[in-house]
Amino acid sequence: MKGLIEIISTFLPDAIFEFNTKKLPLLEEVWGRSFKEEMLNETQKTVEISKNYSRPLNNCIFRAINKHLPEFKENSMNGFDYSYNDYLIEDKNSFSFNTASWTGNGFIKTPIHLLKKFKCDENGVIIEAFAMIVDISTCSEGWSGKKLSTNFSTIKFNKNDFSELNLIYGDLKINRKLIRPITWSI
Repeated sequence: MKGLIEIISTFLPDAIFEFNTKKLPLLEEVWGRSFKEEMLNETQKTVEISKNYSRPLNNCIFRAINKHLPEFKENSMNGFDYSYNDYLIEDKNSFSFNTASWTGNGFIKTPIHLLKKFKCDENGVIIEAFAMIVDISTCSEGWSGKKLSTNFSTIKFNKNDFSELNLIYGDLKINRKLIRPITWSI
C-alpha cells in the first residue's frame, strides 16, 4: 500500500491541475454557462459539485496513478471502485471541506477506502485537497446506519483511530473526540 500512497501524493496535484484546466472548461461548455452561474441558486452546492465533478475528477486521478502504477486498476463494482494488487478500494469524494465526515450511499463496502476532500474557489477551480487511505475495519467507528428517511450514511473518525489513518495529502487535526481532515493548497 505504501507504493500507492507515494504515487497518489506525488501526482494528485497534477491530476487536479488537469481537471481545473481541461475538464472544468468542458463542464462549463456542457452546462452552457460558468460554474458560478450554474451553482448560483443551488441550496446544496457541495452535493451538486460532487455529482458534477466526481466522475471527470476521479478519471484524472485514476489516469495519473495508473500511468505510474499499472497494477492500480478501475474495478467499479458494488462496494469498491479500484483494485491494487490484492486490495479492493472504495473511493469517496467530499466537497464539504470544512467537515470531519464523508457521506456514502449506505451500501456495504469493502473496508479499504480512499477518502478525498476538495475545496473550490468561487469559479469552481479546485484550490485545496486532502486524501487518505484507511481500512475502516480497523477503526472504532464505521459507516453510520441508514435512516428511515434516507439511504445515506456517514463516516467520521474518532481520535483513537489516528494510527489507522494513512495520510496521503493534507493534514489531520485531533479534536476532543474526532479527527478533522485539513486540506492543503494545490
